[in-house]
Amino acid sequence: MSRFLRNAAIDPQAMIDEAALRTASRCADRHILAIQDTTVVRSGGGGGLYLHAMIGVDADDGAIVGAVHGQFLSRDQGKRGTQRARPIEEKESYRWLESVDRAAQVCAAARHITVIADRESDIYEAFTRRPANVDLVIRLARDRSLGKDQPSLLPWRTPCRLRQVWPSPCRPSRAARNATRSWRSASAR
Repeated sequence: MSRFLRNAAIDPQAMIDEAALRTASRCADRHILAIQDTTVVRSGGGGGLYLHAMIGVDADDGAIVGAVHGQFLSRDQGKRGTQRARPIEEKESYRWLESVDRAAQVCAAARHITVIADRESDIYEAFTRRPANVDLVIRLARDRSLGKDQPSLLPWRTPCRLRQVWPSPCRPSRAARNATRSWRSASAR
């Protein structure tokens, strides 16, 4: 596969775009979960090649609808200390916003679009620039203000929607234990 993708005649982005075009025709009248994350393709010394991918899944039956978006990222050494000074469009994290915009386009014929992402996508601009036809489910990474004269998000407790408990095996330095995950949610609307 590596030799195939390194071939000069192959355009991986064109392949991703063609897959998204085919996905678009399968989105009609479905509730699409557009799930995105970044994975390592090749790592080396603080940098490497990464793939930020988004797939579409039918929320009703769990069927994979297809690729919605994909973007290869080549990381060199990071630009530490400059994050706050640069506009979001110049940051690598802009990929999370681009994927949401792409989901709105590719899945436009869907009955409903819900983008799901990990806490790395908990970015203020993701909420302020969200397309009208897309809802976001993002794992919270930082506290948020709920408005003037209101508490912030973290102390504002919503009822527990789901609690999962599963065994965590022992390791040489740690005894076996049970791990617990609690799920809470709230709507920003």
